[in-house]
Amino acid sequence: MRLKKILRLIVLFYALYSTQNSFAFINHDSFRIVIDPGHGGPDFGAVFYDGSRQITEKELTLLLSQEITTQLRTKGFDVILTRTNDVDVPLPVRTALANKLQANVFLSIHINSTTNPASEAEGFETYILNNTTDESSRRLARLENQILSHKKKPASTELDVALILKDLQLDANLTESKQLACLVQENISKSITRFKQCKNRGVKQALFHVLLGADMPSILIEAGFISNEKDRNLILSDAGRKTLALAITNAIDQYKFQKNATNSENMVRISGKHQNLKNILALYKCKVH
Repeated sequence: MRLKKILRLIVLFYALYSTQNSFAFINHDSFRIVIDPGHGGPDFGAVFYDGSRQITEKELTLLLSQEITTQLRTKGFDVILTRTNDVDVPLPVRTALANKLQANVFLSIHINSTTNPASEAEGFETYILNNTTDESSRRLARLENQILSHKKKPASTELDVALILKDLQLDANLTESKQLACLVQENISKSITRFKQCKNRGVKQALFHVLLGADMPSILIEAGFISNEKDRNLILSDAGRKTLALAITNAIDQYKFQKNATNSENMVRISGKHQNLKNILALYKCKVH
């Protein structure tokens, strides 16, 4: 009896992948992803001095973004970077590019940091755009939002006005952004745990300006702390970046597959229950802090 259930499940998943005439599938080559390597040019982002050289967030985000791009393109995805070298790209321009290209997903890649020498802060976390009462998330958002442009107008005022204008779009994309963030966090957690112990800091929410203008599901990934030796060495190593990139690629692949299932108005039947994307994610027990 158990074997029959397993075989039935395999057949259902195979049908979802292969029966293109029955479902409204989004092919890999028509699923467009815009990847945004955080900071760049005169905006160094977080900085760490290891005694012999300066390590900057802007260089690490570009290296990791390039590896993610390689992994995604290997799977046939259409990928565009907001910057491919060390240049300054204003935050509104980054999401404007994603909107112009009608991207399906927007990923902003960052590296975390702490200036407290006594702090043992470590690990990775994924953010979605939403208000929060968590002070550490608000502090991080303020730090990332500091470099908006050369305008004298405070970033907080711009954010307040823009949020009012973007309310409807935010509501439409919030659920899918949560789903994508949960998949990214889960995949990174599983992959990095096998590679090297790193703390899973979970899915969080904050008012990141770089996510504000996006007209599609968007997330910001803080891929470890540059101020933490273990995290820093992971991101600096080729093997570490490949592990992170593969985890993020797998998450996007799963998100696209599950979105196809939702779009087709067909649900995977597991243990007598219809499982849509939200129910499947509930199996991960994913919560947004």
